[in-house]
Amino acid sequence: MARLTKPLTDTEIKAAKPQDADYPRHDGDDLQLLIKSSGRKVRQMRYYWPLTKKRVKLPFRPMLQ
Repeated sequence: MARLTKPLTDTEIKAAKPQDADYPRHDGDDLQLLIKSSGRKVRQMRYYWPLTKKRVKLPFRPMLQ
């Protein structure tokens, strides 16, 4: 059985600090929050189409669900 990922809360998003390299925080249902080394936070959605795997940037809103 697949492991379920809890959605990120507004507090967890605000508390995410930049590191030396960009890193993702997974938000469940193929959503992820990418924290860049500059401190910028970008929402991304991963989707799969036959023969491709892509990521799309979404506008950042703290409570996007």
